[in-house]
Amino acid sequence: MLHDKWKVRWREFTADTYTYGSVIKFCDDGAVIFQNRLIPPGTVIHKWYSKTNFQINKIEPSLPLIDGERAYSITLNVEIENENSDVLMLRIVFYDRYDKEAESIIVRGRKAFFKPSVKTYSYCVELINGGEADFKFHSFDIEEVSKEEFDEEQERITRLKEDSDKSKKKRRKHKKSE
Repeated sequence: MLHDKWKVRWREFTADTYTYGSVIKFCDDGAVIFQNRLIPPGTVIHKWYSKTNFQINKIEPSLPLIDGERAYSITLNVEIENENSDVLMLRIVFYDRYDKEAESIIVRGRKAFFKPSVKTYSYCVELINGGEADFKFHSFDIEEVSKEEFDEEQERITRLKEDSDKSKKKRRKHKKSE
């Protein structure tokens, strides 16, 4: 249903939680404080799944089921010292029904729009370190958005890319003329 919203929290330690040298505190308000100054950039800190094998992993799915025909937004709710930097990233990995990766998306900001592949059968979301390992994680929200909202965002991104390409061409011309 349009504008359905799901709040996904970090509820437990799993085998997919980066614990080596990490201090992880679960707060009463549902937030998680994560500290590890030695974790290398690009490391997956935690994963959430839409499909699991309980017999093997002993965890339940923590992500909502999504439809490959619809568009969604994802919003990351974290507290970090430098609010303007993209030091935490989300990677959304979509799998087909044979558990083969069909597509993946990297979210570098606090909010992004995405439309999963029609082949999507399940997916996972990875919280990735981008350089800052001290943060307070509250949740991330997945919300179904209208086609119009998704198209507007795609047009905005296209305009930004075009403007960026134009400025690159101007800089190249300026460098050649020097």
